[in-house]
Amino acid sequence: RRATIMEDRPAEMIQEEQSNEMLVSKTSVLVLGATGTVGRQVVRQFLNAGYSVRCLVRNRADRPFSFLMDWGAQVVEGSLTRYETLPSSLVGIHTVIDCAAAQPEESIYDIDWEGKKRFIQCCEKMEVQRYVFMSITDCDKYPNVPLMNIKHKTELFLAQTQLRYTVLRAAGFMQLLISQYAVSILDDEKVWGDDGSSPGVAYIDSQDCARFVAAAVTKERTVGKTITVSGPKAWNTNEVIKLCEEKSGDKTADVAVASNFLLQATQFIAGGFAWSMDIAERLRFVEVNTGANSSSTTMSMEAYEQLGVDPTNTRRLEDYIGEYYRRVFKKLTQGKYEPAAGELEREKEEEERKLQSAIRVIEEDALPPGQVPEKDVTILSQRDMSDRLQRMFEDRILDKKDQEENELFGWTPLAEVFNGRSAMFGFSLGLFTERFTGVSVAKQCDDLIAIFSGPG
Repeated sequence: RRATIMEDRPAEMIQEEQSNEMLVSKTSVLVLGATGTVGRQVVRQFLNAGYSVRCLVRNRADRPFSFLMDWGAQVVEGSLTRYETLPSSLVGIHTVIDCAAAQPEESIYDIDWEGKKRFIQCCEKMEVQRYVFMSITDCDKYPNVPLMNIKHKTELFLAQTQLRYTVLRAAGFMQLLISQYAVSILDDEKVWGDDGSSPGVAYIDSQDCARFVAAAVTKERTVGKTITVSGPKAWNTNEVIKLCEEKSGDKTADVAVASNFLLQATQFIAGGFAWSMDIAERLRFVEVNTGANSSSTTMSMEAYEQLGVDPTNTRRLEDYIGEYYRRVFKKLTQGKYEPAAGELEREKEEEERKLQSAIRVIEEDALPPGQVPEKDVTILSQRDMSDRLQRMFEDRILDKKDQEENELFGWTPLAEVFNGRSAMFGFSLGLFTERFTGVSVAKQCDDLIAIFSGPG
């Protein structure tokens, strides 16, 4: 009976339906940096919104990703430093959310610049229709800070492509303050403070940031725009420490003050050695802390309107820290944390309400002038381009293996990287040991030599 019905249908209708089945779904999303602070929240928000989510992750022991599959996301292995793994991850993808960033022990240039450039070029060739890039607040104002400069250069690179992109700039996330301050103060451990010269950071909850990403994806008017997302208030380090003291039951924090002069001196010394350039580059964030304007880091009403989100749905830092300590104290007094009756249901309803509010369709939504309109893309065309790009990258790998830099079976460059990272770690550890113990780095080296050398 079904075969008879199919035969009676016009050939044009059958051909149209088959063509539609091969189109890339508008609810298909690829997330870079899915195991990070923001990336994992982006995955959850899009899954809750009914999207099909794919995650490009590196198979590393220190970055588990099984929880992504438990949530319902698809996981594919790949890396921004292995270009041949990038094209296949984009087959069947309509939207890319880029939350990836180099780890402290990794090269900013190799991952955040060279890797991102190749990935963006793959997205353009494979006709990905939306690209949301997570950047850093005021990155265009600090060309001498390598990571900030690379983020800004990536923004400019995106603007030169035909991609329908949106840039979201964020400053700092509340989740990172838990390990840096809240836990240490509760355990009576030493925390780092500053000399009061920093105007502060408008920290944002990573869940709020993920909802802003979802809002940007569903709004045509955000195409080609750069939007700063942050919390409603800027907090400097001393204010964060004081807040943790109050919420933890008036505990007194053991604060080690690190002046900006000390950090700048450390950066100058580290910059004098080739193997310590990464730590020197990251210490240049001191310039950001001393030069930022706290009023410019808070989210404007114009940004809320562009994204179509309600400012009252943004979480405050005092509420976030207070909720953390409430759960900790309940666990300490009762042996384990158990939500009150109906608490989980209320939290789930509240998250769903905020998400639906963020992704709702707005009648006044219109594509900005000069931006490329969205078009339909077939999976077959993406797969064909993926195969061509992958062959190109593999050919380049073979050519590189024939070069002189890979003599001795490639062990020479590997040994250089290993020795450089080890030396960088040892030197930075020595600087901080000198800060707390008063023993100079030179004296520490003499002591180590005395330990491993035989008696004179």
